[in-house]
Amino acid sequence: MATPESSSDPISLMAMWGSMKENFDPVSRERFSFEGPEKRLEIIMRETDMTHPDALRSLDDSVWEAVVGSLNAQIVSRIRNEHIQSYVLTESSLFVMRNRIILITCGTTTLLNSVPLILQAISDVRGECEWASFMHKNYSFPWEQKGPHLSMAEEYKTLKLHFPKGKPFIFGPVDSDHYFFYCYDDVVRPCPEKDNQMSLTMYGLDKTFTSNFFSEEFVSCGPETAKIREASHLNEIVTDAWEMHDLQFAPCGYSVNAIQGEEYSTMHITPEDHCSFASYETNSKMANLSVRMRTVLSVFKPQRFTVIVILDPQSEVARAYQDSEKIGVEPEYHPDYSLVNRTTNEFAPGYISMKLNYVLWSDPLAAEGNVAVPQKEAQQT
Repeated sequence: MATPESSSDPISLMAMWGSMKENFDPVSRERFSFEGPEKRLEIIMRETDMTHPDALRSLDDSVWEAVVGSLNAQIVSRIRNEHIQSYVLTESSLFVMRNRIILITCGTTTLLNSVPLILQAISDVRGECEWASFMHKNYSFPWEQKGPHLSMAEEYKTLKLHFPKGKPFIFGPVDSDHYFFYCYDDVVRPCPEKDNQMSLTMYGLDKTFTSNFFSEEFVSCGPETAKIREASHLNEIVTDAWEMHDLQFAPCGYSVNAIQGEEYSTMHITPEDHCSFASYETNSKMANLSVRMRTVLSVFKPQRFTVIVILDPQSEVARAYQDSEKIGVEPEYHPDYSLVNRTTNEFAPGYISMKLNYVLWSDPLAAEGNVAVPQKEAQQT
């Protein structure tokens, strides 16, 4: 049967996934455009009486090299503490903890191809998969993706193959900034559920800021990348209290992972002006996210951004939300931006997701995300 032309037509894909400039020509190949928005996979293991005493941390790096290789990436550097093994990749990041794996990859990586090897690793240490989630912001250049990421339907089919009881969700407007989220939940409750995740995806970055991330050669964690962090003010987000490793790409691009006890932070930057993008993610435990979020925004100065938080029911920030308190992502904390869309969803028992789209007040560039830009005066009450 012939495939309908619209299924592969770049304009149709753009309408479905949103997130690029109105005057962007998807047929033109005059300049390279990098897919900044990452795919994210998290798999959590349930330990049994038979599980290895060191659980997933008992596995050597060859296991994770194979996992990363299966999605067309490589490990560049690694650090570890007593809780987390952190890996900077040629396309983003991997974190390995005692009972979980978090893989965040950008570009045209085939992240879902890593699932069989991760499940095998869990089996090798005699554990069981109790939770899996896959999510990504809508792609900027969806026609550049490779299978099994050519469409949401293909991603869904692949996830159903590995996690048949999982459920798919879309957080946000389909024709603009949104997330595709798939969740498999086999958690045996009651149990401690205290995790939280905050992710920001930012577009239209400040040009003075992005000028720091161009280089004629690859530079990995050392004095030169420390100078980059200082010049760009990234050291205001990940201070010396964090242990970190980073990579300056050639001709451009930058990634950094930071760990501190059980917490991680990671940032990835695509600096080219026509597709500038950055992401920030952390699992830092706090009852209010506003200080961290405002610090990130003050450094990156995006024209528009999306923030998504995933809250376990017993986390500090979830308890604040349950008590009807503000958690720091609300518009009153970010007066320079206009809230365009807010989506709240309880996707598993007690698990809350909040996704909010913001644009800079009265900024004509915000229309690149297919959103209406209100005038600030009209919004005053």
